[in-house]
Amino acid sequence: MVDPTLSLKDFPGRAELESLLLTLLPESWVEAVRSGDEEAVELLKEGLNKPVVVRTLGEAGWVAPHYAVEHGGRGLSRDDAVAALTLLNVWDVPHVPGGSGLPLAAPTIEQWADDDTKRHLLPPLVSGAQRWCQLFSEPGAGSDMASLATTAVRDGDEWVVNGQKVWTTFGHHSERAMLIARTDPDLPKHKGITYFGLDMKAPGVEIRPLINIAGQLEFNEVFLTDVRVPDIDRIGPVGEGWAAAMTTLGAERHALSGSGKKKRRASDEILGGKPYAEVEQMAVLRGIGGDPVARQRLMNEYIAGRVLTMNLQRARDRAAAGYAPGPEGSLTKISKAASNQHLQEVAIELLGADAMAWMPDDLETPEWIAQFLRTRANSIEGGTSEIQRNIIGERVLGLPREPDAFKGQPWRLVPRS
Repeated sequence: MVDPTLSLKDFPGRAELESLLLTLLPESWVEAVRSGDEEAVELLKEGLNKPVVVRTLGEAGWVAPHYAVEHGGRGLSRDDAVAALTLLNVWDVPHVPGGSGLPLAAPTIEQWADDDTKRHLLPPLVSGAQRWCQLFSEPGAGSDMASLATTAVRDGDEWVVNGQKVWTTFGHHSERAMLIARTDPDLPKHKGITYFGLDMKAPGVEIRPLINIAGQLEFNEVFLTDVRVPDIDRIGPVGEGWAAAMTTLGAERHALSGSGKKKRRASDEILGGKPYAEVEQMAVLRGIGGDPVARQRLMNEYIAGRVLTMNLQRARDRAAAGYAPGPEGSLTKISKAASNQHLQEVAIELLGADAMAWMPDDLETPEWIAQFLRTRANSIEGGTSEIQRNIIGERVLGLPREPDAFKGQPWRLVPRS
């Protein structure tokens, strides 16, 4: 077999990266990669200490090689950085830190923070030393997030934060959070908001678990009581938090579209749900793969998945060409949610009566049910499908915005439920 890494584009530091990989990975991993044995690599991943590997790569600057050295990167050009990350993908080595830091917080920090804040926040983020979550939604500010009521009041070189956030994914596992808070209630609701990188271990931060319909602990509600946030943790100018949050939300729509995942092999994707291959295999094993109705249902879902993949590739190509995330994130986010939910509904139909009751020793059916239930959140999380359709209507089709009787009024004068 020909070593697949030999034909890859060269880049500064390649020899150093390959030498580092040889120290991090077992010899059998290297042999499996060079022989193209993907199954062997998957088995070897089970025994790999992924956080240590990611942290080592991150501390060496290879997780985000296009970032400046002082920001945790290698200072490579975008083309060279793509070549470096392509090599990591070919080696199939884990190199993405857990949490929302790299896909959501890092682009926002890069675009909006000053150099001191970048040097402070980015290196531990890209190494995975600090996992990030998101503190945006509130009990009274979900779809209308700009009406948020959490406050941040300046006190010298610090900000004192009070309020409540909800639907915080993996907040109980995070060291940092993307926080937006109101810093000037006398401005209209989209103004007077400031963006911070909150220390989740700071005094006054209380995390309470929320168990979802599938019985999983994934979301949390977070209470903030007189939490002191140093000004160096402020991301962007005071009062520009809404614009910075739009950077995060744009990246989130792409992440929830599945555009950041190289290959989907199991049911552990961020949105939950079984992949198409497993649903098709289940139908075959149950002896209904040849049933005309079942085949038609499966083919519909296969086609939907292929169309989504093409749209995601178009979004990736735009990003590679240097374009900022646009409304295509809303399109793919809606499509991904609908496709994933419909596929799980087909799976439950194929299970038939087994989806209603199963024997105690049946370990597979409960997993199908849990994955089905988890996907019910797909059209809600990361911005509801209704909100995404509004974005498409306004920014793509040019339709008028919904009327707002309080547009331009100071936030403190706007009635809140």
